[in-house]
Amino acid sequence: MLNFLVLLSSSLIGLMLYLRLAPAMKLIDAPTARGLHETPTIVGGGIVPIAIMAASLALSGALPFATIIAAMMAGLAVVGLLDDRWSIPTFIRLVCYLGAGLALPTMVVPPETVPLAVLLLAGVGVAWCINLVNFMDGADGLVVLQTLSVAVGLGLIATFSPEMGGSSGALSPRLLSGLCAALFACFAPLLFFNWPPARLFMGDAGAVPLGFYLALLGLVALCIDHSLGWVWLVLMMPFLIDSGCTLCIRLLKGHAPHIGHRDHAYQRLTLRAGSPLPIILGLLAMQVAWQFPLAVTIVTAQVFPPLLVLLSAIPALIVVVYARLRA
Repeated sequence: MLNFLVLLSSSLIGLMLYLRLAPAMKLIDAPTARGLHETPTIVGGGIVPIAIMAASLALSGALPFATIIAAMMAGLAVVGLLDDRWSIPTFIRLVCYLGAGLALPTMVVPPETVPLAVLLLAGVGVAWCINLVNFMDGADGLVVLQTLSVAVGLGLIATFSPEMGGSSGALSPRLLSGLCAALFACFAPLLFFNWPPARLFMGDAGAVPLGFYLALLGLVALCIDHSLGWVWLVLMMPFLIDSGCTLCIRLLKGHAPHIGHRDHAYQRLTLRAGSPLPIILGLLAMQVAWQFPLAVTIVTAQVFPPLLVLLSAIPALIVVVYARLRA
């Protein structure tokens, strides 16, 4: 509990200091045709909770290769902050994301238990998770609220679910719940500043390493017990559906995937509503009323997990279809 309070207060104080210092460093996001905000807003604030979380991870040493993983998070945050300030070329950013993605599974997943092809596939999945969080970070409060939902849902299930039989080495449900608690403690203060209308944007400095950390939670969960891996997938489903469907539709239409746009379901709905508030409240309701109960069912009932994963996708698919037909 003491560690949780230290992380929470450190993040809050750090964000307050960042609000004062960022304008002098010209970390201001001006309105653009592809964005949803209408006034210049401080950007890059996500580097504060990421830095605190990376330091906590490195100092704890609870996770194998914790120091290296923390350094990778810090490196991605620096790349993101530089992009927030000066716009780094897409190719360089993608190389960094893919490099970090391919490296992470080799440090988390015991290499003797899975073929190399599976590790490579997992690495591509991590890189995709980095990108999808970055894609979805376009509306006030959306990514932070999703992050807190995953942290709470996965952390509680790892803490109170029946004894897991697939724990591997240093990886355990207790470790996973600790990683989730650290994520919540570091990012909860950001929600206060990022709540609509936002005074502070997370920026690539936060979204990119956050996607990396969320992928880390997924890998750890999967290594502990397959059911926890399914839980992670269910809780991430709203973002997976919106980003995946939007990317596929844009590719089919011949649009370049790396060009900024306002074609995501959450962007279309925000423009239609005139505010992101109904969209993030809808996301919260979806998590509480649908995703979390299904996630709990995965670890408490004898139900085929892929079926529950398919069921978890239904509300998000309905939202995507509605957004494209009506918004």
